[in-house]
Amino acid sequence: MFQNRTKRQWMMGLAMGASMVFLAGCGSSKAARVDDAMMARVPEDQLGDVRDAQLARTKAADNVTRAEVAVRDAERAAEVSRRNGDAAKSRVDAERAAVKAAEATGQSSPIAQARSQLQGAEAGRAAAEAQVAWHDRQIDTRKAEKDLRDAELNVADAELNLAQFKALERTGDVRTKDMSEANFMSAVANAKREVEDSLRKVDAQKRVEKDARAQWERLRSETPQAFGGSGSAD
Repeated sequence: MFQNRTKRQWMMGLAMGASMVFLAGCGSSKAARVDDAMMARVPEDQLGDVRDAQLARTKAADNVTRAEVAVRDAERAAEVSRRNGDAAKSRVDAERAAVKAAEATGQSSPIAQARSQLQGAEAGRAAAEAQVAWHDRQIDTRKAEKDLRDAELNVADAELNLAQFKALERTGDVRTKDMSEANFMSAVANAKREVEDSLRKVDAQKRVEKDARAQWERLRSETPQAFGGSGSAD
């Protein structure tokens, strides 16, 4: 009997806890988004802040598109550098074969020349591989910047919704009673925190990219001129 009573008390406690969670959820479930159709009856002279927010959102969306293009450009540049790397590896293979052929002659001058050519080819390959690594890091940077632009767009969306809510509220629209200004403000704050996180990631990635480029430039400067380094920096 004691066990049955204890079980009933436990079940009642669980039910009460679930109810409290449900009620708490209902209290914070008011949407932080305004349907554009709701704005149709707001007088134009009361839409100044909304229009400004719409312009900011359009600019943020354009920046996202530009960031997407930058990612694709970086990927194409990386593909070119990979082809250069493959060509540099082929040169090394060819020079190694040339060394073997020279050694077969037993003549010191051809052997020395072939070995010098091989050394230059190996330096060129090292520079080409470093260039590939730099371009890969550049892609990572462009993707991090794209994430930042996405986060900025989310801020613009949140601020637009807040501006729309306030415009509706000023007109006395009763539908705002089903909304919560605190939720709109929270959405803006959360979106801005995402921007701050994205900025830190971009800064960190730029440092990694800078180091990779410095390594490539160092190796390129050590590559014999006859092998032309491993491509341009563009």
